[in-house]
Amino acid sequence: MSVSLDDLEFVVLTADHLHYLPSFKCKNAELKGYLVENAFQDQQDRTSATRLVFYQGRLVGYFTLVTDVIKKKELDDRDGDPGFEYSTYPALKIARLATHQEFERQGIGRAMLLKIYSIWIGLTKHIGCRIITVDAKPTAVDFYKRFDFHEAIIDPRKLKDRETVPLYIDIHKELERLRTGAPLSDYDEARSP
Repeated sequence: MSVSLDDLEFVVLTADHLHYLPSFKCKNAELKGYLVENAFQDQQDRTSATRLVFYQGRLVGYFTLVTDVIKKKELDDRDGDPGFEYSTYPALKIARLATHQEFERQGIGRAMLLKIYSIWIGLTKHIGCRIITVDAKPTAVDFYKRFDFHEAIIDPRKLKDRETVPLYIDIHKELERLRTGAPLSDYDEARSP
């Protein structure tokens, strides 16, 4: 079964949603723990923003976003802008992204990425932001790579003790490449479900 993007409801986490959080089950205990124990407080402290994903009234996923930067030298030569004069690019970071274990492989993760792209487009109307980053769990790397995320170019010695893999996508270039005559405003969050 595949869940359609149109059948999903994306809502910003509020106190009214707290009773849904304990029912969320995923294979990664840290991701569930964050949602239940920290997501709302972090949002109250303005250190992150979490969106919940509902399908037929059931919590089936969530993602948390924060601001980030990525060093210009960590990008592949095909990404970024050759004339960019600063050492870092502004970025939007996917701090957490999880699907309820009963709804895995049904298109929820893809739908969440599309929603993140639409949020990014909205942000770029107000602030500079070119890249989307994520520190992916090793089990999630293939998922992100299917959507054209690349491994950041980082000295392997700095990565040896990390439990995550730093990935990024130059979303500006990706959307321009995928563009088939439709204006990017078609992806705008205000027009998305």
